[in-house]
Amino acid sequence: MNEWLNKTWVIRVISLLLAIITFIVITIDNQDTRTADIGSFDSIFSSTQETQVLENFPVSIQIDDDKYVVSGVPQTVTVTLQGTVSVVQTTATQRNFDVFVDLEGLEPGTHTVPIEYEGVSNRLSVSINPVEVEVLIEEKASNEYKVGVDFTNQDSLQPGFELVGATVIPDVVKITSSQNIIERIAIVTAFVDLEGLGEDMTFVDVPVRVYDHEGNQLNARIEPEVVSVEVRLASPSKTVPVVVDTTGEVPEGYRVISIESDIEEVEIFASEDDLSNISMIRTTPINLTEITESNTIEVGLAIPGNARLTSHETVTVTIEVEKWTEETIEDIEIGIENLDDEYTSSFLNPDTGKIDIVVAGYQTDLTGINSNDFQLTVDLRGLRDGQYQLPLKISGPTGLEFSPEMEEVTIEVQ
Repeated sequence: MNEWLNKTWVIRVISLLLAIITFIVITIDNQDTRTADIGSFDSIFSSTQETQVLENFPVSIQIDDDKYVVSGVPQTVTVTLQGTVSVVQTTATQRNFDVFVDLEGLEPGTHTVPIEYEGVSNRLSVSINPVEVEVLIEEKASNEYKVGVDFTNQDSLQPGFELVGATVIPDVVKITSSQNIIERIAIVTAFVDLEGLGEDMTFVDVPVRVYDHEGNQLNARIEPEVVSVEVRLASPSKTVPVVVDTTGEVPEGYRVISIESDIEEVEIFASEDDLSNISMIRTTPINLTEITESNTIEVGLAIPGNARLTSHETVTVTIEVEKWTEETIEDIEIGIENLDDEYTSSFLNPDTGKIDIVVAGYQTDLTGINSNDFQLTVDLRGLRDGQYQLPLKISGPTGLEFSPEMEEVTIEVQ
């Protein structure tokens, strides 16, 4: 081994190999720097070229953003890298370079500017799509606005509830944009969905939206971007009487004694304004034309359209009816009127001086009726000796019909 090492050409070969290894190590170590010059090694060992397309590469804006607002600059662009495999892959992986538009020194107005880049190895070919853009530079403006609330599905609150009010926290936001946008602002609002809500609630992190007079949403910086909305609900109610509503009349020969509901009052829920106009609640109409006997039925309540809820939806109604009927009152004594004192009289027909009468009426009117409730009389004014057939007079309680067993009686005067 020592003999080999003592030879000059062996020493030269080893030195060359060591130099090559050192060159490779230095080249690899410098590949990830932006200014590394590794062309010698690549040109020696590899001439392979590669192209990579970087989609959605972010674009930054160089301008005094405390004074100006810029529109027209795309958020991202497409960057194409072309060069040797190692440099392209390293650059594409690390993405440690910038793409930007330089607007420093430009006055407010419309400008066409190139999209530039920096921090890419000068040994790569770089192309950007789009190459240039038209931008609008405007002076920045800001203002404070009160935040309103727009409610959706307000008619879908739980039954019996209504919206009383809402509080926005904070109720003022600062909006920053171009002067043109600031001048167009007409509505600053937060949207709250009330569907199914049945209690007071605080909605948090509700986004604030900005619109112009035509309802177009405007793009602006809002501070803060979200607010809290405290929603307050109420459930106004009122107790009102139930009125049983009917239609038609009971058939002939029948009459209604009473119509009563098992529930006399119900609690009704509506807005305060609507409640002031509600003094009663009616049942759905009951048709009396087919009722010939007392009955109990369940009927619905005709809830007013402006009411949201009632404590009851139906009531039980009891209808009492009675039929026209007849009853015979027996042995009603016939009285004599206006007979001169020097004369006497006697009945020939009926010989007892009493008759029966048929009384017709409704049962409640007939209850307790007896012979003492009727007066039967014969008028003998100016009559002398002889027999007479005279009409019978009858009187009794009102509301009843009377039918005596005979219309005339026969009397003898002496």
